[in-house]
Amino acid sequence: MSMDQQLQSLLDYQGDKVLSVYLDTDLSNKSKEAVRLEFRQRVAELERVAPRQVEAVQRLLDFDYDWQSRGLAVFVADGLWEVIPLPIPPRTRVTFTARPYVRILTDIGDRLGRYDVAVLDRARLRLFSVAWGKIQSETEAFGEDLKRHKQGGWSATGYQRHEDNLALRNLKQGIEVMQEFVERTGNRRLVLGGSPEVLAQVRELMPKPLLDQVIGEFVVDVGANPNEILSRSLDVLQEVDLEDERALVEQAITEAAKGGYGVTGLTDTLFALHQGQVRLLLVDETFHASGYLCSNCGFALSEKRDQCPMCQSDHLEETPDAVNVAIHKAADTGAEVNIVRENAELLRVGGIAAITRY
Repeated sequence: MSMDQQLQSLLDYQGDKVLSVYLDTDLSNKSKEAVRLEFRQRVAELERVAPRQVEAVQRLLDFDYDWQSRGLAVFVADGLWEVIPLPIPPRTRVTFTARPYVRILTDIGDRLGRYDVAVLDRARLRLFSVAWGKIQSETEAFGEDLKRHKQGGWSATGYQRHEDNLALRNLKQGIEVMQEFVERTGNRRLVLGGSPEVLAQVRELMPKPLLDQVIGEFVVDVGANPNEILSRSLDVLQEVDLEDERALVEQAITEAAKGGYGVTGLTDTLFALHQGQVRLLLVDETFHASGYLCSNCGFALSEKRDQCPMCQSDHLEETPDAVNVAIHKAADTGAEVNIVRENAELLRVGGIAAITRY
């Protein structure tokens, strides 16, 4: 099962209360025993209410976990056991709530996302499919040898023209292979790598539908190590995501201010989510807030009331993380979720906002 499928499974989960555990397992700055000790400290207050779940995670850390990933997420309940190695170390957190605590997992998926990378020169094309910060697949295509001919004279000029024509043909064929690869993976974002000269030429040759999927590029040798290519592409992705997030936050705030397709603040956003109005939920990565949940109709409130304003039920239960509730509401109603970083404007309007459908 892919991480996307695991996340969706957690979003769909309905059942007993869930122990959700996120651990920083990056052993470059700590020992295995230090990770185990931090887990025991975090779950000390939960051992009385969730002893079997705590024991299951402890057994995983003691005997079954391979310690190869930089982070770990575990979700435990009766009938639920999900272990997800993470490509980056998360903030350590333990919760025992009605639904899986997916906020951190959603943040990682949003930050790393799914995309394709094409690295090429005039003789070689390397294609990578990336998801959750890992290379999922890699393929290569080779053209004829295109080393520059360095001899002088008329014959050298003619030979060089032949090579340039061959290079152009290779690039065109490479773009066709690239198009097929992108269609096969289904990813909507493409990052290009290569020399500045080749990248400029490739952009000129690309058909517009494929060019529209290119979100950025980086300079790299076509023979570079896959880890270097992955790292450079992730840097591009982060820059692009920050720009996209700024535009989306500005759109939500502007629409909300004029009474259009946008809302800001926890109260209005929770109401819009309950009504199924939200198309895109925007949450600042540092924003946390408790809230109340109606056990009768599922409406989430930012402040305590005697009765639910939607169904007048007096069965309101406090929830320690209203943002996690909002993310589940978004998933339940088919809305997208974007965890936003480094955005003062979103914090200014309450740390949470949404672009609505109507």
